[in-house]
Amino acid sequence: LQILTAAPGQTVTPATSGWQQEGFDWNRIPGVTSIHLPLEQLQAKVLNVDRYSGMEEMLYSDEAFAGGLSQQKMNGNFGMKLHEHDKYNGSHRARKSYHFIDGMIVCLGSDIENTNTEFPTETTIFQLAVTDKAGHDYWKNYQEDKKVWVDHLGTGYYVPTAIRFEKNFPQYSRMQNTGKETKGDWVSLVVDHGKAPKNGRYEYAVLPQTNETAMKKFAKKPTYKVLQQDRKAHIVASASEQIVSYVLFETPETTLPGGLLQRVDTSCLVMTHKESADKIKLTVAQPDLALYRGPSDEAFDKDGKRIERSIYSRPWVNNGSSEIPLTVTIKGRWNVEETPYCTVVSSNEKQTILQFSCKDGASFEVELKR
Repeated sequence: LQILTAAPGQTVTPATSGWQQEGFDWNRIPGVTSIHLPLEQLQAKVLNVDRYSGMEEMLYSDEAFAGGLSQQKMNGNFGMKLHEHDKYNGSHRARKSYHFIDGMIVCLGSDIENTNTEFPTETTIFQLAVTDKAGHDYWKNYQEDKKVWVDHLGTGYYVPTAIRFEKNFPQYSRMQNTGKETKGDWVSLVVDHGKAPKNGRYEYAVLPQTNETAMKKFAKKPTYKVLQQDRKAHIVASASEQIVSYVLFETPETTLPGGLLQRVDTSCLVMTHKESADKIKLTVAQPDLALYRGPSDEAFDKDGKRIERSIYSRPWVNNGSSEIPLTVTIKGRWNVEETPYCTVVSSNEKQTILQFSCKDGASFEVELKR
């Protein structure tokens, strides 16, 4: 989750956003949950794995849930089931989500686990290059607040989770293409999940283009609520609960929190926006592209480990996305204008049931009126 930003009047570039290759710790890509390995262990073992490909590495997960939702081109969410490939460490798993609501990004993680007892697992909140005198002076005089952080580029972070701050002046790394040693001055904020974590989790919110006063006010009264954060779902609401963001990793077995959305019949992404007592925007997405149906088509070795295979060797590589039906149950009676992708199954005083035809990982939006 790299925040692209710049000072007023400047063109936004990677450099103005705190990135350069010199000294970059490749373990600490912002937003990533990973095992913090020594640099020499990070180099990819690139192979020519079959006749369908060249010298390359494109490792595919056996999890189909990874994608995002956009509502009215203003708010949205993203969720994924993380499962590292067995070529490196197939025990590494997590459930991760990002919720974009009213100018803030709420970042959640749960069920973080692996069996690596040698090196710690981290979630990186930020890793930023400090390249000028103003940046160095900023961090030299910075007064730490464990819950509230504002970096030298003006991005704010609210972190109710325990974190660790590092100021590495200099920090050593290697060029990604030549392996030549590089160095630079960097600051990092990370959540340390420890070695071989089990049921690890994190929570933080990112507020671009803010200041310390606004962040301290936010920390006293955050403008979001976490309604659920577990293996089954990550659900976040705005403080007024006008907007509720759902990342549903598994098919819900009970009524969902949040009031309006009661049930869905498969894993999916949903966002509701109550614009008034009589009007609501409902957006859904199914992140599975459904290029084929059924279980993952992975091949396994004699030890049950997934074998590295080229994407080009898969029989479904040229398939188009298939439709996946999604049934949504909304509390109360609502009027919905039917579309080619949304039909009304039933409606009464207790509930309204809609069926969506989801495809291409796209977002589908309807307006509910009384």
